[in-house]
Amino acid sequence: MRALAILAAGASTRLGEDKVLADVGGRSVLAWSLAAAEASRTFEEMVVVAAPAALSRIADALAREGSDARVIAGGATRTASSWAALDALPNATVIAIHDAARPFVPPSLFERCVEAAERDGAAAAGLRLAETVRRVDESGGSLEEVEREGLWTAQTPQAFLRELLVRAREAARDRSFTDDAAAVTALGVGVRMIPGDRRNLKITTLEDLAYARELADKGLAAIATRAIR
Repeated sequence: MRALAILAAGASTRLGEDKVLADVGGRSVLAWSLAAAEASRTFEEMVVVAAPAALSRIADALAREGSDARVIAGGATRTASSWAALDALPNATVIAIHDAARPFVPPSLFERCVEAAERDGAAAAGLRLAETVRRVDESGGSLEEVEREGLWTAQTPQAFLRELLVRAREAARDRSFTDDAAAVTALGVGVRMIPGDRRNLKITTLEDLAYARELADKGLAAIATRAIR
């Protein structure tokens, strides 16, 4: 069974509000992510992992959207929230994990990541690094240019055979990771990188939120997701 966990348990400290419930083009950030996942027709089960204090607000938001996704409580870290999703999806063979704060994910990206995980065990969306990268010191002084050959920026969705996530949790113990691909890589398992989309931005700051609203107002978000109801 293919399952999806949408992680919506972040603290939103840099945004100053619950970013997954922020309005973008007449719908919440979370609703965009759910709509894209549903439009992909990839998953037989979906859960939304929310902060314990936000469970009722997230559940109400899903009810307004008419979503069948279950809401479960997440942990204090991203990694803990992923492990909560793992426990909530015991019958899944493949689990995809997506940041709720990436509202404009193309539906086809879910399918491509899941198919790659079924074939290779683990897959993650990402983009080849196109810009020049420089290492700087604490004062902002430029130290050196970093060779970008072979470097990618990571996105979500990321998808894994469930058995790999179980092994990753057992090996991790109390360690936290920046994403789930890192937890699997720590096992010595390779992760297949799947070309993502530049519109699949992650909303972290007020500037990100303003840019997402601009995309929605211009209709560019609909082009990316093709999931407008």
